Amino acid sequence: MTALLTSQKTRGWALSLLFAAIGAFLLYSPETPKVTTYWFITIFAISGFAFEIMPLFTTAVLLLMLYIVTGIASPDLAFVGWTTPIPWIILCGMLIGALMERTKLSDRIALLTISHIGSTPLRLYGAFIIAGYGLGAIIPDVITVVILFMAIASGMCNKMGMEKGSKAATTLIMAAFFGATVPATNFLPNNVGIVGLLMVKDMGVPIEWLSFFKDNLGYSLLNAAGCIGILHVFGSRELGRYIEQCRIHASAEIQAMGAMSKDETKTLVLTLLAVTAFATEKFHGIPGYYAFCAIVLLGFTPVFSLLKAEDVKGVQFSILFFIIACMAVGIVAGSLGIPAWMAGKVVPYLKSMESLAGTSIFAYLVGILANFALTPVAAASSLSIPMAEIAANLGLDTQPLLYSFFYGLDQFLFPYELAPALIMFATGYVRIKYLMQIMATRMVLSGIAVVIVATTYWQWIGY
Repeated sequence: MTALLTSQKTRGWALSLLFAAIGAFLLYSPETPKVTTYWFITIFAISGFAFEIMPLFTTAVLLLMLYIVTGIASPDLAFVGWTTPIPWIILCGMLIGALMERTKLSDRIALLTISHIGSTPLRLYGAFIIAGYGLGAIIPDVITVVILFMAIASGMCNKMGMEKGSKAATTLIMAAFFGATVPATNFLPNNVGIVGLLMVKDMGVPIEWLSFFKDNLGYSLLNAAGCIGILHVFGSRELGRYIEQCRIHASAEIQAMGAMSKDETKTLVLTLLAVTAFATEKFHGIPGYYAFCAIVLLGFTPVFSLLKAEDVKGVQFSILFFIIACMAVGIVAGSLGIPAWMAGKVVPYLKSMESLAGTSIFAYLVGILANFALTPVAAASSLSIPMAEIAANLGLDTQPLLYSFFYGLDQFLFPYELAPALIMFATGYVRIKYLMQIMATRMVLSGIAVVIVATTYWQWIGY
């Protein structure tokens, strides 16, 4: 086993260096040697994240250090992500997630939904989606929701004796994954949209919970319907043989939990207050992300007496460093003029499109392509400003173009492209061949959803 792991690590190192060298060669610029070095370091780090050649924290810090020691960026620039609200919002989201996991409130919400709705495969898919909307509104961290749903779904697979990699197991795990991630499209701050919007906030693009929810609701619902349809065609017949056991399992877990505890009730109140503080920024005048963090941190005070030292110890700080490193990829790229170069490549194509649908689907495709080379956070950091500038130059509303770009960043074929996808794939129940079939189909249907929303919903709400 040790020899196998060593072989995988060696292969990962070799492939990471090879990809970095090929990328740097293809993007070589003799006039700007720093840009070539940037591409080598960045592609090496992204490959390192994908192949797990080192712990996540180590790769993230090494990326920042290499930017500094090679002279590509100053320490102030490389670490500037810590001065933004993003890591602190995510930190507080993780604290809420840890609290809900410890008090079992999140389990109760998800299991109640599944046990009362999931009587058929289709209804089970809907149950995961509904539970995802409920939890996504109060847990501002999609990774936490994914971890919870994967624990529930993999537990069901285990108790029902599903074979790993089977169609039934893949369908159930993917239903839970879609349930956790599809609703995240609607909610700030638990998706990559918060990164992109914070990058362009100085350009007059608002960051408001309610308006973001409204703007993205049409696409989110179409996306949910598409995902349910894909799973139904793909594996409902196989999953149907296990469905009654699935309900029995969820009902038994709920009965074992008993009535809501005092801590569960207090946790629910705290999370609802935090989300309300974020959503009502225009009434109280405090930036929503700071109001959200302040309310969450009240959980440590005698007002709630909920959060404890072990909750802080349970925070995945490696994820925070990963996010800061991804932000640095975009920030450093901006300092080197790479986003402007990319925008120059994109603008000629956008100028030839005269409709909102045309520009939206093009932005969606840019997001998909960017996701193959960059992490979603890095792509949102580096390309959101150029996207906003393109919209301004073409006389278009900024939000539809940005939203379409974000939708593209949410698509993937291989798990390395998205952190929640890695968590899903780590359950061991999903076969890569089936995953690629499902996600390729979803990619096409999501593109159709972008066109439908651009030609109807966004125009109805004033874009």
